[in-house]
Amino acid sequence: MLVDIHTNLGWYPDHYSDEFVEFALAAKKAKMRITPDVYFAGEEEEEKNAFDSTPETLLEATKDCDKVVVFGLKAPFCGIDIPQEMVADFVNQHSDRFIGWCSVDPNDEDCVDQLVYNVETLGLRGLKVAPIYQNFDPQDPKHLPLFKKAEALDIPTIWHQGTSFVRPGPLKYSNPIFLEDIAVACPDLRMIIAHMGHPWETDCVVLIRKHPNLYADISALHYRPLRHYQAFMAALEYGVEHKLIFGSDFPSATPEQVIAGQHKVNDIVEGTNFPKFPEEAIHNIIYENWKQFIQID
Repeated sequence: MLVDIHTNLGWYPDHYSDEFVEFALAAKKAKMRITPDVYFAGEEEEEKNAFDSTPETLLEATKDCDKVVVFGLKAPFCGIDIPQEMVADFVNQHSDRFIGWCSVDPNDEDCVDQLVYNVETLGLRGLKVAPIYQNFDPQDPKHLPLFKKAEALDIPTIWHQGTSFVRPGPLKYSNPIFLEDIAVACPDLRMIIAHMGHPWETDCVVLIRKHPNLYADISALHYRPLRHYQAFMAALEYGVEHKLIFGSDFPSATPEQVIAGQHKVNDIVEGTNFPKFPEEAIHNIIYENWKQFIQID
């Protein structure tokens, strides 16, 4: 069963600022220099090739997936503002395959109430947050009530806890280690660290080893072949390769492209004495490991 744990819904100019799109497009073109496994819409309007994920393109890109988690980030600090009702409406129209997660800005005074509304009224079933996009410090105790509420609601959370191309985003809040206080305070909160927290993949690995309810997704890694290999081998050496979960981060790449990218992880060491990442572990990342993190009806 193919489950994509990480896709986005939103498009320019309705949901993304000019500045966000400018930097997103530059980052996409940089990835395309290294690998062909990058989604590029091919639109005449350049801005539409940056990070657009419309209902039509998302449905087409994920047509081979059995289930897909989708969300839209609420991060006006960096020029991203997705209406959560839009995500809920899309999921309701495509409930056979799509599972909607919400996003709230932890800086909002009513963020806990927003979370309850998104879950109990809109029917969204998880939470997406991103300190670098939303400009918040995960170690600040003032944000803990939001994550205690997510724990009480028994919903999973996904964190963009890593670098990004966004110019105003604070790297100082982005290291995966910043999640440890929340993991200790909320031991039953299921958290997944997107992109293995790149470029702090090893920090991510040692963190998910320590905490039973912490996992990582492997989206947006295969664009950089050497980092991809090193990240996977770190997970193998620390014994947490079973806690790596498949995600595409569409529209960064399609699920098909990400699967192809995983099977190239050992290409960088072909013809050397460096160890290979096991094919069985690749298979489990794509098709099996999600079962530990979420239950799908």
